[in-house]
Amino acid sequence: MTRKRPVAFSVIVPSLNEGAMLSMTVESILRQTKGLSYEILVVDDGSTDGSTERYKRRTHPNVRLIRGGGLGVARARNFGARQARGEFLVFIDAHCRVSPQWLEHFTEVLSFAEVGMAGPSFTKLETPTPRGCGMRWADETLDLCWFESPDENDGYVVPLTTGACQAFRRETFEALGSFDEGFTRWGYEDVEMCLRVWLLGYVVVAHPGITVAHYFRESRDNYEVDDLDVTYNFLRMIYLHFSAKRIQRTLEAVKQNPYIRAAQDRLVDSDVFNRRAQMLDRRLRDDEWFFQNVNGAVGHRTLTSTP
Repeated sequence: MTRKRPVAFSVIVPSLNEGAMLSMTVESILRQTKGLSYEILVVDDGSTDGSTERYKRRTHPNVRLIRGGGLGVARARNFGARQARGEFLVFIDAHCRVSPQWLEHFTEVLSFAEVGMAGPSFTKLETPTPRGCGMRWADETLDLCWFESPDENDGYVVPLTTGACQAFRRETFEALGSFDEGFTRWGYEDVEMCLRVWLLGYVVVAHPGITVAHYFRESRDNYEVDDLDVTYNFLRMIYLHFSAKRIQRTLEAVKQNPYIRAAQDRLVDSDVFNRRAQMLDRRLRDDEWFFQNVNGAVGHRTLTSTP
């Protein structure tokens, strides 16, 4: 039996009822990823709109369809990663267009041993401006604030980058423990991974030379997202990584959220406290260090001057 050769890049595209957006995304990746060793894994997470049917027929040798089915974002990404053959894993939403040489630029920044995760610069799908490159938490509510994308063409260290597109070396992704499968369908699994990257001793980088045009939904029109589930994910993230004092400050800041109590009740019955203990044993930095030295820093940091 001939064993399939590994590839350099595995681009993993979870999809649920994305309609024509999915084919737009796949075609964009194919168009901008020529001359490289790569594969595209479309993870169908239970679509009912027929959008993934064309990929059953292997219309392109580099595109594979794998069936998930109700996994949610974190588990669908991990499911794709387990079947991927690439040295580099790139997770991207199924409603994006990518820029030329995007994977080559990811290789540039991921070649630094300290880089745990890399992200691109983002625009809205319908307009090339404004461009955002990396994010931070603005205040105790953990509302996200974008950095304006700089003109330079090198990677910059940033606190956070959105899960719309995140890239890893495979070995680093596995060392990080992959995405936390305790999260519900959608919400905070991406920024939790960013925080985990920092606490485990790596850095997060955004590359302004890569542009991903992303469809930012005003509301969920392809599948339902439950507000209680999103609140649960929010609490899971802070209970995984924050000190007791910071947890209390965050809860005070978001106390108007009507789902907090129910989400806390659900959290008690989860594995979050076991996972918290595991994280405390492994991490090299704590949340106080992150907020003082990373999230509290103004602007970008060059990749060669990480904290």
